[in-house]
Amino acid sequence: MAQVRIVTDSTSDIPNEVAERLQITVMPVYVQMGGASYRDGLDLSREHFYTELPSAKVLPTTSVPPPVEFVTAYQQLQKDTDQLIVITVAKQLSSMYSVANVAAQEVPGLNVRVIDSGQLSMGLGWMVVAAAEAAAAGASSEEVISLVNDMRSRVHVFAALNTMEYVRRSGRVGWARAKAAEILQIKPILSLMGGCVRQLGQVRTMHQAIGRLCKLASSLGSLERLAVLHTYAPQLDELRHRLGEFLPVDRLLTVAATTAIGVHVGPQGLGLAAVSAK
Repeated sequence: MAQVRIVTDSTSDIPNEVAERLQITVMPVYVQMGGASYRDGLDLSREHFYTELPSAKVLPTTSVPPPVEFVTAYQQLQKDTDQLIVITVAKQLSSMYSVANVAAQEVPGLNVRVIDSGQLSMGLGWMVVAAAEAAAAGASSEEVISLVNDMRSRVHVFAALNTMEYVRRSGRVGWARAKAAEILQIKPILSLMGGCVRQLGQVRTMHQAIGRLCKLASSLGSLERLAVLHTYAPQLDELRHRLGEFLPVDRLLTVAATTAIGVHVGPQGLGLAAVSAK
């Protein structure tokens, strides 16, 4: 039986070398910025995106690939397998899940299972990596899906924003509240699980935010996997060093957050994506 193959989208933040090693197909999100459209991670580097974001007069937007691009990817993979598992960003946050499902109907003879991760960034990425590792070891579609479902309650994403300005501009919170927070230099601490973004608290400095992120990591108990997330924050090394308490630094994955997140959270933010042990 041919190996099950795994597909995801670029909001998963999986490093290119990891995706290549595990034969993960990554569908890029589109970014509209400065009057042009780019494919996240291909035509537009994340470092360039976050460098240019503060000076953008119009807030960039993002969009999912059209169904035809999924169809093309599915057909290419159909040459090697008849079993695909597509793991997408939380459907509450994007139409990626729906588009992946629509495309699946256009490829007869290919068994495509689309899973809503309920996550984004490396919260999604860790699920995809675990699924691809299991598939490479010979797991069946049902075994891979069972593994991903088991991980749902153990995957946690926490973030500390450097500013409320981008949340305000994206319309995610009321203007007055965001403006007041901006004046007071408040750094919100957020969590994501099951597609729901919650505010866990506020701090006044990024140093305090790092302390709060480390306390949240500690609250999870033993960790199987841990990634440091950032939008090019100067305090990145401090967070990496502090998180070395929970996993050896050489086992920490460090990734720049997808542009699809960056549009809403802005530059100089920090976060983590962890998988707690069973």
